[in-house]
Amino acid sequence: MIETKSLVNETSPVHRRSGTTFDDTDELEFQQRLEKIEREIVELKFENSLFETALERKKAESTISHVSPSIPPVSSSQATTPTGSYQDLINTSLTNRNDRVTRKQSKSRSTQSDFRILLTLEQKLAIIMSEYEQIKIEKMRRETINEKKTDQLESDVEWINIEQSDFELAITEFLKIKDSSIDKRTHKLIGEKINRYFHEHLQARESLTNKLRSRSSGLKRQIIRLEAQLKQQEEMGESLHEVDFNQLEMENKQYLDKIDEKNIELVLLKRKVAKVSKLINDYKVSLNTNTIDLIDIQQRINKQDILYKFTEQEIIKASSEQSRAAKKHNNLCDQIEHYQAPEILDYVKKKSLLCNLQR
Repeated sequence: MIETKSLVNETSPVHRRSGTTFDDTDELEFQQRLEKIEREIVELKFENSLFETALERKKAESTISHVSPSIPPVSSSQATTPTGSYQDLINTSLTNRNDRVTRKQSKSRSTQSDFRILLTLEQKLAIIMSEYEQIKIEKMRRETINEKKTDQLESDVEWINIEQSDFELAITEFLKIKDSSIDKRTHKLIGEKINRYFHEHLQARESLTNKLRSRSSGLKRQIIRLEAQLKQQEEMGESLHEVDFNQLEMENKQYLDKIDEKNIELVLLKRKVAKVSKLINDYKVSLNTNTIDLIDIQQRINKQDILYKFTEQEIIKASSEQSRAAKKHNNLCDQIEHYQAPEILDYVKKKSLLCNLQR
């Protein structure tokens, strides 16, 4: 584990200068250095935790199976003593610290050599990549476990729903048979129908169990055959070469390109379907309006037909009255044509005779 004593020792001159008076600039610089040191401590703790997990995993893998580690091996000089390039880095860091101490005018600082074994950038990247791969593998494993659990729960829910529906149907059938087996005269149950119902129900259950037993045996045979095929495929897969994998990758790319093309076509077809559905909705609206107008027009036509029939009847009546009036007119015309007025003397005689008769 990486030590942080050297980072804490950097604050020692400040503690030794506790008797002196601080300026504002010294306080600001002290705060900045303190924040920087805290950030470095947090980063180092994170790195330490990451490296510890990687180291524990490597130890577990080495105890279980002798597998070559993914981390680049550290040389013997680096592992035993901090000499070589690591010691040069430490010496440069120490000189930089001494320069900072002289600029601060610190007195007799006890400089301790830092014997930390620093990892190279490649080693750190290798550790990070291995941890990232392990996290991905763990995520995929958990996803597969969750998918299996969800599938199992969905199948359980479906089975429970089917059983519930069958139970409800059985209850309804039993209630119907119970109602039909009651004697209308004595209002008592007839046991023959109920016994027959249970006997038929048990026979149906037995036939269903036999069917399911035969189906399960067939499925077991199929599972055994598929397991044998998988073993053969695994044995054949071990003999595959890199060329086959490259060919599979090329085919996969081609299929992905085809899938993209089909997705684009699907999007275009969806757009067309949306346009056609919009047109259909517009046509439906116009059809509804036209049907309403047609109903209104039909009602108006019916009213006009009624008025037409009424006017025809009125015309027939008027024509009959006209014929009668014409006959009267003709008779009057004939009378007027054949009218003869009497003479004036005859009229005077008859008038005088009338007056005499009245007297």
